[in-house]
Amino acid sequence: MIASSLRVLVRPSSSPFTPLRRIAALVLLGVAVNAPDVAAQPTPDTNVWIQGLAIGQLSENWRAHVEVQPRWVDDASELGLTIVRTALGRRVSPRVTVWLGHAWIPRTFGEGVRHEQRIWQQLSLTGPVLAGWTTTGRLRVEQRWLEPWDGVSHRARGMVRAQRPIASGSPWGVWAYDELMVTMDDTPRGPSSGFDRNRLSAGVSRRVSPLVSFDAGYVWEHGVLGTGRRDDHIALGVLYLNWPRR
Repeated sequence: MIASSLRVLVRPSSSPFTPLRRIAALVLLGVAVNAPDVAAQPTPDTNVWIQGLAIGQLSENWRAHVEVQPRWVDDASELGLTIVRTALGRRVSPRVTVWLGHAWIPRTFGEGVRHEQRIWQQLSLTGPVLAGWTTTGRLRVEQRWLEPWDGVSHRARGMVRAQRPIASGSPWGVWAYDELMVTMDDTPRGPSSGFDRNRLSAGVSRRVSPLVSFDAGYVWEHGVLGTGRRDDHIALGVLYLNWPRR
């Protein structure tokens, strides 16, 4: 895979998809080099994730973030967890917004319910347009609490995304993103430091109105579970709501 990624990086091409291929190849190369050498997990899982995300413009520079994301696991047969995120954001420049938020995650898979709590900080970036592709990125740091962990676990997340309309003026578009997560410390009875997971995703988008749009796509998640790796395959649907300042 490393040799294939290098060929993508160096091969000349005038296709509008070239910048996206190079971004994806770089990320995949980094994951291949830095992922820990642990035993393979033989049984991947199939999930269905549905996400509703609303971003509100409170004033010229202040933003609000409200998100609900249920996830069905075990071949999409059971609701495994639901993420409820809220945050307040401040735009510091036309291309940069900083966020401070909270997440509550009831984990309902198996017997009983465990409640994970997170505090998170995020830097959101709007990048340049590359051959018609609009690029964005985010850097997020999370502090996580969950029984029976003995303390707080710190995790860093970095994501790059690119999207473009299928044709000029079309409400339909295509998109792809990659997100890498790394645990920054060892938590007794909790996560260990190092590579946590990587998500590579692609799909289509549809703009319904200036305030409403949706994404539909596929996510490949390669993560560490216990002492081994596991590859999960995820069907993803996202509804975006944007409300302007009144």
